[in-house]
Amino acid sequence: MTEFAWHIHHNVLVEPLTESIAKRRAYIREVKIKSERTLRLRLLKPVRGVLPSAVTEAYTARAEAWATYQKVRDSSDFGLSGIDLGLACDLAKDAYDEAYANNRAKIEALHAQECPSCPWDGETIFPR
Repeated sequence: MTEFAWHIHHNVLVEPLTESIAKRRAYIREVKIKSERTLRLRLLKPVRGVLPSAVTEAYTARAEAWATYQKVRDSSDFGLSGIDLGLACDLAKDAYDEAYANNRAKIEALHAQECPSCPWDGETIFPR
């Protein structure tokens, strides 16, 4: 099962991990603006509670569609099937975005429990 985390990126509330949190933390320490590091490191954490199944299932479908697309794209026989798979990826992304939007209130409630004193304003952890 895919693991999700809060604030992997400053402008995304929750998203699936594509690498370990330790690697992301190392990247933040090495690359991100020094004045942002403390906040980024404090807020980056795995989701402990349960995200709505519609969101996690839609993400799994999206990831599977993308993996299939990449496999075909990397083959020598991309052709029409690759275009169809690209469309399938777009549709899977749209389904994920819709599931997320439909469950935003539940996600934000879980976030409020797991990430108290968070400056997230709906768009970024660095509000003006």
